Amino acid sequence: MADQFVEELDPESVLLVRRDATWLLDGLSPGRVTTIWERCAEKGAYFFGRSRVADGAQWMRQVIALCDLWLLQQPSVPALSAVDLYEGRELADRVLDGVREFESTFGPRTANALAECVRSCCPDLAFRLLLRALSSAAQSPDHTTLSQGQYVQMPDLAWRSTTVNTSSATCSTWSTRRRTVVGTSWHL
Repeated sequence: MADQFVEELDPESVLLVRRDATWLLDGLSPGRVTTIWERCAEKGAYFFGRSRVADGAQWMRQVIALCDLWLLQQPSVPALSAVDLYEGRELADRVLDGVREFESTFGPRTANALAECVRSCCPDLAFRLLLRALSSAAQSPDHTTLSQGQYVQMPDLAWRSTTVNTSSATCSTWSTRRRTVVGTSWHL
């Protein structure tokens, strides 16, 4: 399994995957993690049926163990920066509003899992998962189209979630993240 991480991957990226997996494992029940994985990952709905993993919590434990194994093989591993540890707590109400707004798109089970992620894990992670859930919903025959108001709201929320600290070291990371999120096709 450790061979699944490519050698060119940088330690910070692996730390970020580990961080997100830890937030999900520590903050949500196994059923909620499974729901999030099924609805927010590409082809996630088929993952547990074809794998030897029983649920989302077991999968997160495997991801964390894989990250730890990969990181142990690296000559040096940096600590996560303040940007990487940002949780977006001040945006929790806005992310919850976004989850509620799209509940009819992906159903109450997914909306409840995302809302619990906002409250118990990390609003920033929940927002990223919300975007993934919308992207996954776009793959269905009943694809989603954002209204103009929704279109404006999502990049604005993404931008706000990346502009808390203005030190020069973190601005370029946030600017890159903003371009990535704002550059996403919002008509899903």
